Amino acid sequence: MNTISNQFDLSLAHQAMFNVSDAAGVQIACHEGSVWVTLDGDTRDVVLDAGDSFTATEHRRALIYALRPSSLSLAMAPSVAPVRRMGRTHAASGAKVTFALQAA
Repeated sequence: MNTISNQFDLSLAHQAMFNVSDAAGVQIACHEGSVWVTLDGDTRDVVLDAGDSFTATEHRRALIYALRPSSLSLAMAPSVAPVRRMGRTHAASGAKVTFALQAA
């Protein structure tokens, strides 16, 4: 049986930054270390320590910044409703998540 994982695991060095161009429905889970998550146009600052997670709900860019060397995963939350973009509908089960790595 073939299964497709919707999880992306990564490690960030201290002060490394990771960019998620559209974070709607993306769950960010911190496994080790500590990261700061900020969403474009959102006044909240989210700090995740080991064991914490955060799921973005709006279509915004998310920047993830490592406050310490960190291990985290990004995955599509299972309850994401279909999204309408550029004339196409992408259901959560078939949504493609694009992550872009940026150097600090």
